Amino acid sequence: MNGWSAEPDDKPVGGVVLVHEFFGVNGDMRQIAERYAEDGYLTVVPALFDKIQREVELGYAPEDILLGSRLATEIGLETAAELVATTVDAIAHAGNVAIVGYGWGGAVALRAAQTLSAPCIVYGGVHDVFWPCEQSSIPILVHSSNDALGRESLLREKVLNLNVLTYPVESGFYRVSDAQRHQSECADLALRKSLEFLRAHIRGKAH
Repeated sequence: MNGWSAEPDDKPVGGVVLVHEFFGVNGDMRQIAERYAEDGYLTVVPALFDKIQREVELGYAPEDILLGSRLATEIGLETAAELVATTVDAIAHAGNVAIVGYGWGGAVALRAAQTLSAPCIVYGGVHDVFWPCEQSSIPILVHSSNDALGRESLLREKVLNLNVLTYPVESGFYRVSDAQRHQSECADLALRKSLEFLRAHIRGKAH
């Protein structure tokens, strides 16, 4: 499995596994990874579709959505989450590791976080995940949007350390290259909140 790695200038203060949307490791995901690295985190975006199709890098046209959705269905949530867990182990030398997922990758991130008890940040994807019956104290930050209201209701019941932030925009607002969806003000705010979350839960903390 290949992927994209963004390294900080100095010794990492922690690690981030960034889980891509079903558009693959495209330019937007790489740019976001670089931003986390700028804040001191060794950041890796595993190419989850490599098991079935290598070098997937899609845009946001209807045909890209169809292909990405097919690939996500083919690999499945459980296999993708296992690959994320493998990546978390691979960068454990950087310190504590958080999982950050976008869109479909948000569902994958949540599934992996359940197994690893790792702090998790989610941009969408919450409605796709079945959460176990037991309650959890894993710290989770959800960035939600107008077209996803209420999808985190199950998490509210099961996750004790949950923070949901809702933005007056549609999902995908963080995609810089998606002219129809990108909303820079909300994207910048969400990133600031994500970095605050990482500083609180993994930055410089002992294993």
